[in-house]
Amino acid sequence: MKNWIFIFALLLPACASSPFSGSNPFEHTELLLEAEEALDGLISDSGEGIPPALLEHTKAIVVFPNLVKAAVIAGARVGKGVVIVRSPKTGKWNPPAFIKSRQASWGIQAGIQEAELVLLVLTNTGLKQLFKRQFSLGKGPQVAFGPVGRTLDLNLDKILSENDILAYSRIKGLFAGLSFDGTVISSDKNANYEYYQQAVSNRSLLSGQEGIKIPDSGQAFLKRLNRY
Repeated sequence: MKNWIFIFALLLPACASSPFSGSNPFEHTELLLEAEEALDGLISDSGEGIPPALLEHTKAIVVFPNLVKAAVIAGARVGKGVVIVRSPKTGKWNPPAFIKSRQASWGIQAGIQEAELVLLVLTNTGLKQLFKRQFSLGKGPQVAFGPVGRTLDLNLDKILSENDILAYSRIKGLFAGLSFDGTVISSDKNANYEYYQQAVSNRSLLSGQEGIKIPDSGQAFLKRLNRY
């Protein structure tokens, strides 16, 4: 019993600072800014990060700027993020929808680790997952770690034919692979309601449904991302 109390005491500070702790009035605007910053940091014209050429073929982008893993024997990686879908009619990005992620893990482990994760959705198979209230990575669409390096070596035809979703992750500034086993992504209804000040679903936002008033910070976010 004492061991469980000790473990709980260690995890409590991590949970208090996790993305699922209490919100503040600017929480969702801050998340949009952090998502944009993470995406900027992972895209590289020199080819060291996400090859810009891939973005021309991307149907949707999922960004988790702060995935936090707190673990003592049994742990969990949690985070809040945003997803945007490109309109097939205009080529512009539809309003951002808020999402959350959770991944349980077991085994001997300790410490707190933060990571950035960007998912590039390339196919309709991958896109269909985003319109669900909840889906698991690794089940259904083919998820692979995306290529980094010189864009001259990029074989777009092969990449687009073999993968539904490309994943890019970075831990403390370095590219690293994350395990997706047990990762569940779901819509964040509360965040959508608080940000848009109306009951709105991820499906409505991602499909670009008319009549949804986008806050100024959301419009600025989309304007900046449309340069991609």
